[in-house]
Amino acid sequence: MTTIVPRSQHRAGHARLPSRLALLLLTATIVAGCATPRPDPLPDPEPEPEERPDLVELAPEVRASLLLNEARARPQPDAIREALTAVLALDTPSANQLEQADQLWNALPAAERAPQATRLLGAQLAAARRDWEQARERLGGDDPDDPTRTPSVYRQGLSLHARLLEHEGQWYQALDSRLLLDGQLVMEPDLHAENQQRIWGVLAALRPAQREQLLGTRSPDSDAWVRLFMALRSADSQDQARQAAAQWRERNPSHPANSLLPDLLASFPLATDHEGDTLVLLPLSGDLAELGHSVLDGITRAYYAEHTGGGRLIVRDTHGAPETAAALYRNGVEAGVSRIIGPLRRESVQAVAAREQTRPTVLLNRTDVRAHDDITTLALNPEEDARAVADRSARAGWRHALVILPEGTFGDRVARAHQAALAELDLQARTVVRVDPMADDLNATIGNAVGIPQSEGRIRELARRTGLELEADPQVRADIDHLFVAGAATQVRRIVPHLHFHRATQLPIMATSHVYAGDPDSRRDADLNAIVFPDAPHLFDRIQPLDANGAAIATPTLPRFVALGMDALRLSLRQDAVRAAPHHQMPGGTGTWRLNPLTHEWVREPAWARFERGEPQRIDRPAASGDS
Repeated sequence: MTTIVPRSQHRAGHARLPSRLALLLLTATIVAGCATPRPDPLPDPEPEPEERPDLVELAPEVRASLLLNEARARPQPDAIREALTAVLALDTPSANQLEQADQLWNALPAAERAPQATRLLGAQLAAARRDWEQARERLGGDDPDDPTRTPSVYRQGLSLHARLLEHEGQWYQALDSRLLLDGQLVMEPDLHAENQQRIWGVLAALRPAQREQLLGTRSPDSDAWVRLFMALRSADSQDQARQAAAQWRERNPSHPANSLLPDLLASFPLATDHEGDTLVLLPLSGDLAELGHSVLDGITRAYYAEHTGGGRLIVRDTHGAPETAAALYRNGVEAGVSRIIGPLRRESVQAVAAREQTRPTVLLNRTDVRAHDDITTLALNPEEDARAVADRSARAGWRHALVILPEGTFGDRVARAHQAALAELDLQARTVVRVDPMADDLNATIGNAVGIPQSEGRIRELARRTGLELEADPQVRADIDHLFVAGAATQVRRIVPHLHFHRATQLPIMATSHVYAGDPDSRRDADLNAIVFPDAPHLFDRIQPLDANGAAIATPTLPRFVALGMDALRLSLRQDAVRAAPHHQMPGGTGTWRLNPLTHEWVREPAWARFERGEPQRIDRPAASGDS
């Protein structure tokens, strides 16, 4: 399977630094907790390592195992380093091989582990075992005076440093590292192409507001990469993509990304992955049954719309139990299904994500487990909405939010996600206020949050100083430029009237999708006028659910999750294609999806609506799309 993040195989070589990279070396700033290695301006040629005649003809797996056994029997530093290098050169070293190699690295005396080349081996082993904290600790900083710091060691260290930054989500710094590395790989065609794919992957990982912030803040090379990505992402057809690429190439004739253009353009139109059986794992009984049936309704609808006769839709009930979901997943893998959708419950998703044997899978919830490359995740949750709100406000130029959230778990989740999203944009909320929407003193709490007591105090002080009886209305604080109010629809309906009372609704107000119950009611929602919120596009269209025979039944009670099921099926059919070309976006029922190929997460750009006369109205519908 082609991926955007293939595993690196480092090889010795030499490279001369192109003159166009000199400015980048002076301006690139890489900050992520450990010093970034500094390049040699004119690296000396490196001698090719001598091969032992008795090992030359052996298969890599056999050679690595033999060297591991020899090093364990004779734990001399040179023998250990040779064994570690052989293991790291394998495409997919086994867990046992990595464990043995790591034990050998730890068995080295401290003085033998100190040189940069040996620290790099240890860090690479830790990264292969996905122990990223240990990898960072072992890699340490760059030492130009270290005699083992050859150009190859430097390049491999910089590449691993970039991977650590990617793992931590430090996208700006990871991009800087990748661009710095790019100019040093011109004599290593395979590694150069791999690094450029990683650059493309980092650009895909950035949120739209982050990409826009990059322009003009790094280097001309960086700007050109970003502009090419944005041009191809906005292209709806191969003709548009070719035209955009031609215009970009005319402005950047010698840019290194020109070598990627043929493959990028060949990805239009986006292909469908190979046909075959699709296994669906959902809780169709138990406490999540209603949710599971809504998602299944959407999957079934999309299956009949997309299906060309090349595979079955196999549905299994997980009963909401993680152990059942894991067992059904294992059975599907052993049966050779082409793809799997689900499970849904977070604990079940965690159990599946931890498996080593997988098939191309779309999990219907997020997971903290670093899943296999075959696995991607998508979700509808408050955190996604909070990030979308942060992006939209930043792109609108609003930088100082007053955030009002309900007390409890929901408010905690929204607060963390919103604050993290703002931090990635070098922003922060002016004030975050937690409220109890049922409290008797809610009006006073909100009045204090928007600055009414402070304004009243200034009026009284002015009257005292002038000796005049002043008639003035207290004003909303001047250090905020928008409001973000989140909570369930019933909670927001209790909060907003107090904002009206204190005249704070003169400011833009944003909310999460939870502000809208899903059915328009102009009398109930009259106080919500002007509030803007993200939501599923199909919520504003009519989704007619189907019964087991394909006949239309009553309107679903969970239309957002019907739309999620539709999207999950469509994304599962194109997962490999988008992973190889992550500038592509997939419009769907819950929004437009893009893949972050480094975290394996599908990220949603929702539709946007605003309450007008008590009813939500789409405010971002393309002019040519009509009402479809």
